[in-house]
Amino acid sequence: MTMSNDQVNDKLQYLLGTLRDGEKGFNEAAEHAKDASLKQLLRARSSQRAEMASAIETHLMQGGEKPKSGGSVGAALHRTWINVRDAVTGKDDSSVVAETVRGEDAAVKNYQDVLKETDLPGDVRSLVESQYAQIQSSDAELNALKRQHEAKS
Repeated sequence: MTMSNDQVNDKLQYLLGTLRDGEKGFNEAAEHAKDASLKQLLRARSSQRAEMASAIETHLMQGGEKPKSGGSVGAALHRTWINVRDAVTGKDDSSVVAETVRGEDAAVKNYQDVLKETDLPGDVRSLVESQYAQIQSSDAELNALKRQHEAKS
């Protein structure tokens, strides 16, 4: 049985909050990064999340749903990104990278939770899977960067 529109919209709103938290978290991390290439990477991730959020907003509006404003309803993800913000203040780039990895790991989990739903409509599953692939790629890249920073210390 296919999920109701309300159930689908709830899942999309959940991911929208995740993306908004990530957008803000990456932007905050970029402000504290010292290395220019790291700043650029983090700003690019922030922009990526904004674009991904826009795609979900469009989908919601096409279905007559008003996208919720603000970050995630999931307090855990919000706290993770708050921890990112707090941890990067005055820290070195290794700390900035390590904290962004924590945020990405939380985003990966949120997408996995939504993709566990076997009754997602095809168009929604396609959108979520595409975004999930981007988040996994980002997570892998940031984890590799974290390992490089750890090897230097």
